[in-house]
Formats: sequence, C-alpha cells, structure tokens
Amino acid sequence: MAQRNAEKLGDGFIHRQTMAQVMRFTTTELGELEGRIRSAGDRAMALEESHFAALADAVLQRAGPLAATAGALAALDAAPGLAERAREADSCRPVVDASLEFSISAGRHPVVEAFATADDGAGFQPNDSDLGPAANRTAAVSGDDDAGTSPGRLWLLTGPNMAGKSTFLRQNALIAILAQMGSFVPAAAARIGVVDRLFSRVGAADDLARGRSTFMVEMVETAAILNQATDRSLVILDEIGRGTATYDGLAIAWATVEALHETNRSRGLFATHYHELTALAERLEQVTCRTMRGMEWKGSIRFLHQVIPGAADRSYGVQVARLAGLPRAVIKRAEAVLKRLEAEGGGRRKVSFADDLPLFASAPAATAPEARPSDLRLRSALTDLRPDDMTPREAHDMLYRLREMLEGEDDG
Repeated sequence: MAQRNAEKLGDGFIHRQTMAQVMRFTTTELGELEGRIRSAGDRAMALEESHFAALADAVLQRAGPLAATAGALAALDAAPGLAERAREADSCRPVVDASLEFSISAGRHPVVEAFATADDGAGFQPNDSDLGPAANRTAAVSGDDDAGTSPGRLWLLTGPNMAGKSTFLRQNALIAILAQMGSFVPAAAARIGVVDRLFSRVGAADDLARGRSTFMVEMVETAAILNQATDRSLVILDEIGRGTATYDGLAIAWATVEALHETNRSRGLFATHYHELTALAERLEQVTCRTMRGMEWKGSIRFLHQVIPGAADRSYGVQVARLAGLPRAVIKRAEAVLKRLEAEGGGRRKVSFADDLPLFASAPAATAPEARPSDLRLRSALTDLRPDDMTPREAHDMLYRLREMLEGEDDG
C-alpha cells in the first residue's frame, strides 16, 4: 500500500515492512493461516504414519486368518493356471513314487517348445530319458528277456554344439520339479522316484568380486554336488573341466563321473565334449552313452535335436563356427589345423607340431588371399555392370547370375 494511504487503515493491521514507496501490512488471521500452511506437510505425514501404524496393528492381530486366505487364493490361482497350461501343452500326469526310477517318454522343454512353435511352427523334438538303475547290464547286453529295462542311471551325453544337449539336461530337471510340485509334465508319460535335491552345474560365470575365476566357480559348484548329492538326487552337469588345460579338464571330468557312479550313486546327465569319457561305459555298470543326432551335408551340419544311443565321433566345432559367421580364411585355417592335429594323434606330438605352426601363420592368408577363377569371374561381372542403363528385369536377372557364381564358388 502507498505510504500516503497507510494512515487510513483501521485497527487490526500490523505493519511488517516499509519500502521506498510502499508499506506492507498483515493481520492476525493471515499470520495464523501462514502457520497452518507451513505445518500442513508435517501434519499430513504424521496422519499417514498414524493410519499406517493402525493398519499394521490390525493386520498383525489377524495375521493367521489373512495368511490362510492368501494361501487359499494362491492355490486357487496356481491350480487352474497349471491345469490350463497342461491342456494347452498336451501334458501328462506323472507317477511319483518311492522308487529310484526316472523314466520320461517323449519329454519336452516347456519354455523352448513354446518359443520354437511360435517362431517357425516347426515344433519341438521330444526325447526319452531313462535314468533308473540298470538291474542286469550283462543280461541286457546279451538280449536276455529278464534283463533290467533301464540302460543305467548316469548318462554321458556327447554331440555337437547347438545340437540340444543343454536343452535336454534342463528339460529333465524341469520335469522333475514340475512333477514334485503337483503339476502335469510336458511328456507322453513319466515315472519319477522322489528326488531329494536337484543339483545343476551349467553355464559359465565368474565371481571376480570374491576373486573367483570362471573355472573356480565351476569347481566350487562341482564340489558342492559331489559333497552333498545322494542316491535320491538328480544331477545335471554340462561341460565339466572345460575351463582349464585339456588334460587337466579331462582328468577332472573323468574323476567326477567315477565319483558320481561309485560314491554318490545319483541319477544324472553328464554332457561333455571329452569323447574319451565314453570309454567309462565299458567299465562302470550304471554308465551309458547317448549322443545328439546330427547330419553333415557339404561341409555344414544340420541339427536334428534327437537323443540316440551311442557316442559322437567329433564335436563339429568348425562347422558351428562357420554358422556363426567366422571369416572364411579363419575357417579354412581351422580346418587345416584340425586335420593336422588329427593326423598327428592329438597332443602326443604337440611340441613338434607347435614348431610347424608359427604364431600368426594364418595372418597372410587372411589379409591377402589367393585369387581363384571364381573370384575373377565375379570381379569381371561386377566391373562390367552399368546399373544406370539396366532395366529392373535385367537387374533382377543379373542378381541371379551373380548368386549362381557365388554358389559355384562355395561348392568348389
């Protein structure tokens, strides 16, 4: 308010501030309102805390009935969900008993199956597994009708990368969990003797914060399995010993299989690329060999994702590397090295072989590959092209001719 009008104010106005041309006033009511506004946040927080405390007290007083209600609602929610999924996935009701059997007919991985069907409609390749104790291995081999029907409780699974070994391991573990939680399982039939604990050693991970390398984590997890698994346990192991030198890793994997067979006596699936381990099937009664079926065609591998009796003769790693997109020069060099290694008998002549393979010997081939006739034809065809003068039809035909040249190069 202008100073000349200040004297016109009546009682009840309280002077607060005088400036060059203006004077400011307030009232008792405005001061009280200001105080209430400033304290509104604190009072709101206090009311919220009071109401929350009262609600918490009421909940605690009725904790038993509320927990029972929540459990009933959870069961009502889970049971129809499992039933609906069982119907959609054509699952079966498993038999869970006190035996040591683990027999799955046409088992499937519920998650991978859903993705495989959604992506290309090709569906999922089911596989059987039978890890029950072999009653009479000698009679079974001889064809005696009275022999035990199970091939053995410990399977050695070999086969190429990407062929489905890890999926097969995991699907059997998931089936065991689903069966013992009261669910139907993705299989045509299943009989599972109660599993006391499921042990899994798959994948690769480190724990650098605790000073543990990838291999150390693998060994710690393997130690936990060997120290705790019983004859009622189910064990899945994937690529034990691959994080160290070849012979060290093979030795560890070999000893682990023997311990699982002789000491733990667990039902288990052991996936490995150490083909030497398959010799254990001849020495250990409960060990049997299974492999992932694949088909090689024109230097490439096609995975059928089917588990069959027997052992893989090799891992087809170079073919998988080609599928992954490694440069052609690297693939050809790897093929040459592999052939030389196989001819030299693996590591028996590793010293002399290493002398024949100097460091970066493949670098010149990668940087300056020798021109082949097919390369020259492609270069000549591309150089003669006049894209601006071509009709759409001519361009389309030229693409097919170039493709034929490239396919001819690959076949050569």
